[in-house]
Amino acid sequence: MNFKTIAIAAACTIALGTSARAELLDDIKAKDELVCGTLNYLPGVGYLNDEGKWSGFDVDFCRGAAAAILGDAEKVKFVALTGPQKFPALDSGEIDILSRSVTQTISRETTLGYDFIGPNMLTGQGFMVPADSGVTSLDDLDGATICLLGGTVTERYLAEYFSAKGMSFTPVASEGSDQMYPMYFDGRCDAVTQEPPYMAIRRMNSGNPDAHVILDQIVAKSYEAPVIREGDPKFREVLQWMHYGMITAEEMGITMDNIDEVMETTNDPEVRRFLGLEGDIGASMGVSNDWMVNVIKAVGNYGEFFDRNLGKNSPLGVERGMNALYRDGGAMIAPGWQ
Repeated sequence: MNFKTIAIAAACTIALGTSARAELLDDIKAKDELVCGTLNYLPGVGYLNDEGKWSGFDVDFCRGAAAAILGDAEKVKFVALTGPQKFPALDSGEIDILSRSVTQTISRETTLGYDFIGPNMLTGQGFMVPADSGVTSLDDLDGATICLLGGTVTERYLAEYFSAKGMSFTPVASEGSDQMYPMYFDGRCDAVTQEPPYMAIRRMNSGNPDAHVILDQIVAKSYEAPVIREGDPKFREVLQWMHYGMITAEEMGITMDNIDEVMETTNDPEVRRFLGLEGDIGASMGVSNDWMVNVIKAVGNYGEFFDRNLGKNSPLGVERGMNALYRDGGAMIAPGWQ
């Protein structure tokens, strides 16, 4: 075999490999099931109850994805993953998508071979301390022991912040939140760190919420997003535009309750295109033209999706904040549907 033949063979091998990786969307349709890695212990985010029912913000994103791709939000298999398990499960192909409160960072996206969707939750790295500790700002945590999640970017965030301030801390790492918060509530660390919505969940369930204070300061942006392996462009397009579509539906005032009425009455070309009544946007992406109708009927627009799981319509009552629409003072915005 001469050099030219070897080069052609190598190019063909690369092309075949790329083609195979680009067909995950078709593989999911062929097996008629989406496999989603998520949490199973955090109500409002990812939770499996005693009756075997899954719920939460991250869970519902996968239900929406199943509705978008397969036309049925129930055609999803959930896999509960700990922090250390989440990326190996994605790397090995055990799961199709990781929707488990993963923070989007440049290093994860550009060096580890992942594509992030969204981000669909905008928050930051906050701190909770005992109310009687006298701690009112991060400056008071110099020399503190801090409970944190191992296998995440948290320890690096804290190390960079404390180093820049000439301060020190001692990390107390846990494999998961179910280990971390008991350690904090038992007094084994001076503070606990996580995104404020998740600390609010744990404080509410602590039995004595008034005994703990979430500080106003955060040390880093934590923009969370579902994750897939890099190299599946059709799958990524559907998921990214599903996220945009949920925001667009809220902008358009389309909800789970009124979507059938809107479909029957609207003459707005953009709304008709969005709902698949005109054009072939869905078909060109490899899904049905009414794919966003399936998503909205399954999990609602972005506002419904947020409020049902975390916000004003949930026991947690987390404020929309940065997760409000841009027109309402938040940062959630989507490109046009042309």
